[in-house]
Amino acid sequence: MLIRRLSYLLDREPDTGSVRLRPLRSPEPPPEGEAGDFDDLLAQVEQILALTHGRTPHGVLSCSRLPAGGSLLCHGRADGEHPDGQGQFIEVLHLPAGAAGFDRMWPIDTWRSRSWDAPGPADGHGDPLPVPEGHFGREMLVRFAQEQSSRVAPFLADVRRLWADPAGRQIVIAEQDPETVVRWIALACASLPEHRARELTFVTGAGEPHEAPQQIIGIGPDSSFDRHDPLLVGHLYRVHDGLGGPGSEYVPDPWAELTAALWQAGTPPTPGAATFPTAQTAQTAPPGPAAAPLVSGSSAPVTGEEAPDPFDLAALVPQLLRTGTGPGTGAGSGDGFTALQGESLHAVVASLASAAQDQAQGAPAVEELTRVCQELGKHCPESVTDPLALALARRRLSAALDQDTALRHDPLAGLPLGEAAQRSLRSEFGPRFDKGLGRRLRGPVSAWAGPLHLALVLHGPQGAGVEDAVNRFVRVLLQPRMPECGDAVAVLKSVGHQGLNRRVLAKIAVETAGRRSHLLRELLLSPHGEWVRSHLDIAPPSVRVVELAVRWGGPPHRLRGVELFAKLAEPAPGAAVSAATDPPTLETLWGLVWGAGQPERPDFPRILRICGAEAVLAANLGTRFLAWLTAPGRFDRELVDFAHAVHRRPELTGRERATAQLLVIADNFARTSRAPRDVVDSLGDLRRAASPVDGPLWDGVQYLLARGFAALPPHELYQSGALSYLATGEPVLQQHYRAAVQADFADDAKIGRMAAQPEFIADLFYVWRRDLTRSSREWHAMVDDLLRQTIGVVLRRMTDEQRGAVATRLVGRSNNWLQSWLRWSHRMAGGGSHDTQIPGQPGRPPTPHVPGRPPPPRSGELPPVPPTYPPGYSPSHPPR
Repeated sequence: MLIRRLSYLLDREPDTGSVRLRPLRSPEPPPEGEAGDFDDLLAQVEQILALTHGRTPHGVLSCSRLPAGGSLLCHGRADGEHPDGQGQFIEVLHLPAGAAGFDRMWPIDTWRSRSWDAPGPADGHGDPLPVPEGHFGREMLVRFAQEQSSRVAPFLADVRRLWADPAGRQIVIAEQDPETVVRWIALACASLPEHRARELTFVTGAGEPHEAPQQIIGIGPDSSFDRHDPLLVGHLYRVHDGLGGPGSEYVPDPWAELTAALWQAGTPPTPGAATFPTAQTAQTAPPGPAAAPLVSGSSAPVTGEEAPDPFDLAALVPQLLRTGTGPGTGAGSGDGFTALQGESLHAVVASLASAAQDQAQGAPAVEELTRVCQELGKHCPESVTDPLALALARRRLSAALDQDTALRHDPLAGLPLGEAAQRSLRSEFGPRFDKGLGRRLRGPVSAWAGPLHLALVLHGPQGAGVEDAVNRFVRVLLQPRMPECGDAVAVLKSVGHQGLNRRVLAKIAVETAGRRSHLLRELLLSPHGEWVRSHLDIAPPSVRVVELAVRWGGPPHRLRGVELFAKLAEPAPGAAVSAATDPPTLETLWGLVWGAGQPERPDFPRILRICGAEAVLAANLGTRFLAWLTAPGRFDRELVDFAHAVHRRPELTGRERATAQLLVIADNFARTSRAPRDVVDSLGDLRRAASPVDGPLWDGVQYLLARGFAALPPHELYQSGALSYLATGEPVLQQHYRAAVQADFADDAKIGRMAAQPEFIADLFYVWRRDLTRSSREWHAMVDDLLRQTIGVVLRRMTDEQRGAVATRLVGRSNNWLQSWLRWSHRMAGGGSHDTQIPGQPGRPPTPHVPGRPPPPRSGELPPVPPTYPPGYSPSHPPR
């Protein structure tokens, strides 16, 4: 059917408002058989004119679709004979479906075209189309979109939904002037795919918006449309109010948001552009994004078969990334995506992931998708990027499975894969990779690199296949004279995975522990040992120890024995403790220094000071120390510590256990002074069980016992039997006791505190001066010396009242003890031949009178001593 140009005069009755259409010329009659269809077409045209232009002012442009197909473009112009506006001329252009016409222009381009004033021919000769004079160029629309930045995405979202639902809601644009409405329509056409832009229906200004059948309806401030009615705004129409009204609530849409971002970036979308470059187009297409003209005739038609999804997001994302999204953003920036709503962002990534899964995509397209994924990963969380990263990872891993022998790079490098995505890949590809790696491990070492690299990428160093590879690596490396050892080192260097290197070194540490350390020593002395040295920072301590042994045991140092042990046990730089405190390392260190031999007996204490008794036992080296335990040759604190650690071990012999228990009991007693009777009772049996007891060892035991005895309160020393044990003990024990007591009284401040404890001094005097059933001659001599060097020193610090308190406590025991104290204290004071002289009084002291007692003696007579003194009595301060 031909394009037809019609003209009407529209009259409006001023009183009733009724509309009357009068054709200004009769169109060419149709061929025979089409008269009925033509009459129906005229009826549809007149109905649309009445609905759209019946109450609109002149100058309104509208585009409508006819029920029978085809489009109707109408333009109203003023009627000079009716200046009151009740009449206007309507120029009508009918384009049947399939006719060539709007493929050369957008209907909105005819806005204010002067061609409307010169109607084209109706006979089919000449061009009946108006000349497009809308002048909606690229720069103008970019500037307009940037001015209306907050409204572009909501508007385009509603435009796209016009095709999502055939019964979708019409769009109402409220603006101050029709020119702004026209720009919104032009912006929609420039954003839509070409065939959708030509299908868009609109009216630039509607007098009765409720009657208008077009998709986009423009209104002005004096329109009868209630822009504040919730029913109209929220349910019946999609209202975009530029006059200050609320408008309809924005419903996020991915296509609209990406398209709006491109407008804001100054590079409008390119409808109909290839989603991603293919292998064919990549060689011919010019670099950079294609620019689509924003005027009529800008591109060829796109059919539904060529573009099954006209709003495909995959074309917009690369455009947005290539252009940047804001001031100062470089090419490829992903900042624009961070402004997208959550659902829109997920939809964008899902679209890209779908493109990545398409096996028809060539290498340039995959590279573009990878770059997009990487940019998204810089700005978005894993939950957003994982679908695209997974799709790309699956492509890479599937290709790598067929090329594992040639693989030299991580197939997942650069992809922002989250933990959930990695778990999915391990579940999907893990068994296949492990199977391939196991097959390669049965072949030459040189062929391990590719499949091993894949397994490490997927599993990390903890996979089952990797564990098998680690075991095979270690077996080969510990045979440095075999050619395969060099191949293994080459594979490890080629793969370059720190986790794998760490596991191999850890396994080497296990396989070369203790006496097997010579295997690692041989590797280190070989040319392949350089690989171990280059990874000492991640090696277990035992491996570092072997390397140090090779270094310090060889020229020029040539250290041996405990000197080499001490050097190897030095803490590494930055470490807080010695490596020898680690049991596996200690076991290796021992094997390196002594092998199956033993250190010299004087070296055992130094060894224990370096590593500690607990580490020795944990390294299963305790039996090496048992001979030293029973015959140390010298008493050291380390000997006691070892006895504490070992005395309950089941592997000890009876003598060894008794020796350890002897040291433990003596040391515990020296530190706590608890249960002296139990200690005294057990010493004999333990000494016999430990016989023969090394001389220095027994001397040390007695030293510890003496310290415990010295710390006992006087009455407990006597009642527990410890005093008898001391009195009949060996001279060495008594000497140690004497030294311990003297040390306790050597502190000047402590002597002052002793002077303030007369009861303790009295009890100590009483205990030491007791006549025991059995005692040695050395004991009595030692006691006299102790009294002089301890209590005698304290006595000179005591006041008369404190001395009297001593006498009072002793007289409570008996008068003889008082007399003994008086005689002894007199000698200590150096007061002449009168043993009864009270220290601190010149000449013979006066005897105080006690009420109720006989009077004091005359001069030269001894005073009568009652059996007890009254409580609180002091000879120098008698009660009044």
